[in-house]
Amino acid sequence: MIEFKLPDIGEGIAEGEIVQWLVEEGASVDEHQPVVEVMTDKATVEVPAPAAGVVTKLLAAEGDTVPVGNVIFHLDEGGSGSASVESTSAPANSGEGGGTGGAVSPSAAPQATPAGGGSGGGGEMIKFKLPDIGEGIAEGEIVQWLVEAGAVVEEHQPVVEVMTDKATVEVPAPAAGTIVELLAEAGATVPVGDVIFHLQTGASSGGGSAPAPSAPAASNGSPAPAPSAPAGGGQPARVSHADGKVLAVPSARRVARELGVDLMNVSGSGRGGVVRRADVEAFSKSGGGSTQPAQSAPAAATSGAVSAPPQPISAPPAPAAAAGRASAPAEPIPVMSEEKRTPYRGIRRKIGEAMTRSKHTAAHFTVVEEIDVTELVATRERAKALGKQHGVNVTYMPFIMKAVANGLTRFRSLNGHLDETAGEIILPAEVNIGIATDTPNGLVVPVIRNVERKGMLHLAAELTDLAQRTRDGKVMPDELRGSTFTITNAGNIGGTLATPVINFPDIAILGVHRIVKRPGVIETPEGDEIAIRQYMNLSCSVDHRLADGADAARFLAWMRTLLENPGLLTL
Repeated sequence: MIEFKLPDIGEGIAEGEIVQWLVEEGASVDEHQPVVEVMTDKATVEVPAPAAGVVTKLLAAEGDTVPVGNVIFHLDEGGSGSASVESTSAPANSGEGGGTGGAVSPSAAPQATPAGGGSGGGGEMIKFKLPDIGEGIAEGEIVQWLVEAGAVVEEHQPVVEVMTDKATVEVPAPAAGTIVELLAEAGATVPVGDVIFHLQTGASSGGGSAPAPSAPAASNGSPAPAPSAPAGGGQPARVSHADGKVLAVPSARRVARELGVDLMNVSGSGRGGVVRRADVEAFSKSGGGSTQPAQSAPAAATSGAVSAPPQPISAPPAPAAAAGRASAPAEPIPVMSEEKRTPYRGIRRKIGEAMTRSKHTAAHFTVVEEIDVTELVATRERAKALGKQHGVNVTYMPFIMKAVANGLTRFRSLNGHLDETAGEIILPAEVNIGIATDTPNGLVVPVIRNVERKGMLHLAAELTDLAQRTRDGKVMPDELRGSTFTITNAGNIGGTLATPVINFPDIAILGVHRIVKRPGVIETPEGDEIAIRQYMNLSCSVDHRLADGADAARFLAWMRTLLENPGLLTL
């Protein structure tokens, strides 16, 4: 019998809400079959069965919020009931039995398979398997190990950073103990279910060795102060051990280090007093102050971790300059002093694989159209003022998205994808537009659905929210799939023309480019005149196997009609 615990595979996840059970009690399931849909503060995911068997009991109701580590269902593997998860507790100097009855040890995560032969006193050896917490995840790439072999780790401490085709996540330790062996190298691709490290649990798991340097220290890298003396009037957080270590999610510890916040002074809002990232940020903004020496601040900026919270777009104040003297440059001029080598892995390699597949599979054909957007610029200014009254930032994208949706209802051959297995071209009855978004971790394409049914302000608000959550890494998996057409917009960066690569398996993609002012010929009742106009290029790449170039040309011609006369978008 497996007692399946709610796993923690995402940085900062302390609890999850049971959205819906995908099976009933008594149901037979296969290994990796989704059993329950769980929503965390990062995403909504389907949690799979760790092995084939029968779900004998569901221990949480839909709508319940369950802390990470709580048992949420029982799974009977059948037969002996302990074939792959037998306990291996083996006290070194005692004749007592393990006493677990074949169930997963309370210290082991559901993905961890205890193995025999554990060394050390009173603990067990856990063979930790690469878990599958995302729909359709078959393998993951080891981006980097966050600890070394021999390191002493806490339960839920991040051990390894793994990238799948959905996201990059930090995988935590299922229990406190010592990392005995790392079984995959950084850069290796590992199938779900393969063992990636061995963890020896128990008080003396390290065989008497001193804690490794990679074991978690106090939040600011210095010895943890006594919990009885919080500074700055803050209330002390609950602690997890007698040694005074604070219960905090990994992202809270990381941000605390960057901001110089002592977690002892932060009150946790999570279940059981767990300190979350938002608690640390709120404490810092309220004047919690840095507990680090001033000279230690730059260390975080060069450590590869996320820097301090982003500043408002209105730019920081320029350094004061002496009277009559020019201001110093805001940033030093970059100098390439040495060769730089970066491993080709992680999100960059996933993007490369996707682009290569698209170019090698889809027969790309690109059509370009020049559009006079002078009227669109004026209309957008008026819409921007109206949107401001409703707290909505109106950019050019909602206009372009509405024009795209309108055009795709007329030229449906560009809206859809190829089902290669069935040998069918799927042309859906709705327009779901993927928006290529530049993030710190690479290009991500979240999807806005049913664009043809939504108004301009609705689209503007949804676009702003989705783009921000995508950059923050908080977009849900369901929001990253199901596109029927894609838009990539580099106009705010620059460039007058590009030939975008299709977001396979979509049939087509639209490239939006910057607006430029230049003289143009316009028709007036008195004849042709030359005036300063504003122009923008649109480029549409299509899969020539599934749609003709003429369809793309007609689609862009219709886009030109709508965007040169934006009032027509209301028809």
